[in-house]
Amino acid sequence: MLKARNTIEKHAMLTPGDRVGVAVSGGADSVALLHVLANLAPEYTLELFVLHLNHGIRGEESDRDEAFVRKLAGSMGIPFTSERVSIPELRIERGGSLEDICRDERYAFFERMTQRYGLDKIALGHTLSDQAETVIMRFLRGSGLEGLKGFLPVRGGIYIRPLMEMTRDEITSFLGKEDIPFMTDSSNRDETYLRNRIRVTLVPELKASYNVRLEENIGRTADILRLEDDFISESVAGIISEWAIDTNRARLPVPKLKELHPALLWRLIKTILETHSPVKNGIGYLHVKAVADLTLGSSPSACADLPFNLTARREYDDLIIAPDDGSSDGCDFSYEVQIPGSVDIAETGRRMVFTLAGAKEVDARSDNPVFMDYNAISFPLVVRNIREGDRIQPLGMEGTKKVAALLMDEKVPKVRRRSIPLLADRASVLWVPGVRLSDRVKMTDMTEKVVKAEII
Repeated sequence: MLKARNTIEKHAMLTPGDRVGVAVSGGADSVALLHVLANLAPEYTLELFVLHLNHGIRGEESDRDEAFVRKLAGSMGIPFTSERVSIPELRIERGGSLEDICRDERYAFFERMTQRYGLDKIALGHTLSDQAETVIMRFLRGSGLEGLKGFLPVRGGIYIRPLMEMTRDEITSFLGKEDIPFMTDSSNRDETYLRNRIRVTLVPELKASYNVRLEENIGRTADILRLEDDFISESVAGIISEWAIDTNRARLPVPKLKELHPALLWRLIKTILETHSPVKNGIGYLHVKAVADLTLGSSPSACADLPFNLTARREYDDLIIAPDDGSSDGCDFSYEVQIPGSVDIAETGRRMVFTLAGAKEVDARSDNPVFMDYNAISFPLVVRNIREGDRIQPLGMEGTKKVAALLMDEKVPKVRRRSIPLLADRASVLWVPGVRLSDRVKMTDMTEKVVKAEII
């Protein structure tokens, strides 16, 4: 495992005397990681602790893995600690993706163990293959430099990844030669999850048909991007310091912003916006673009509503990014719709997609997408936010109702109402996404042409 040793030395992952928690699931990667660190323990005078979190997702298989890791740690004379959580139950309580909840619970567990045992490092079994899959997944989802650099060798000075320059094949070969047993996680082949589809189908196809050294090449690309991302981050930090920017209520000089390279301008905007995000996400390309457009546009007075109750406002030579204190009426937006076509709603970071649907696609019960009678629409069709006096005829009702009253009935917070994208034609509002479709455009026996609208 010379590669792992070199990785540890290159990135200064370990210091003599470190107390290291080793995350061991029982799979090949984590078992190999444990053996690597156990072999290095005398040289670095490491004190190791095996950490295992039972997610409760795979029932008896999860319990089998926990028992295996407990026995492995015992055979190596290393203290073992495990906890159990029920990810399926937490998903019901919290919502969100299974992968995100697993990650959050795993890191919360590591933090508890760090406090309990006074750990200096937490070693994770991520490999070069994991890195390649991560970069591909983020590329497919549309990520910038920060995403495409993949995961870091050392994060926060605590989390280390000694195997990140080794492929999964190299690790299983090592375990086979040393006759070291490990567990196989059946969920890793469940192609319901994007990462697994990339792992099981896409990567093997790319390696077989295009480049057998795909993982190594993507890993090198991620290394390059990581260095460039570090440079941009440090440059932006320097700008924030030099300009004395208060990121909570930022007032920025537009002339100086226009002098910045676009890469620095976009990262500066993103950095300021993310200071208002509790978990440093929820800010996407469309949000940053909306603020950049305010900055570089010709209008001396314009604004954009953003997530986390933020407003970006251009006031001649000043760009102000700050929480909306309720003193303004907010920002209006309006986008004309083409069918087929799509509308990127910069103010919300969402997209509305419009197509002509066939009869087999129609699902009258669906609330997203929705299906409308093309001939009942009074064009032009627009996506916009709420206006004074807006009305809709809710599906199944004879009369109309004020959209503001409808949102109040649905307990939509007042602060969010102006940022909800509505679909409207010349006559009235036709769709309040997630709330109501208009009865006026419902499907009937006379419908000849169907519009499918979806917000994503």
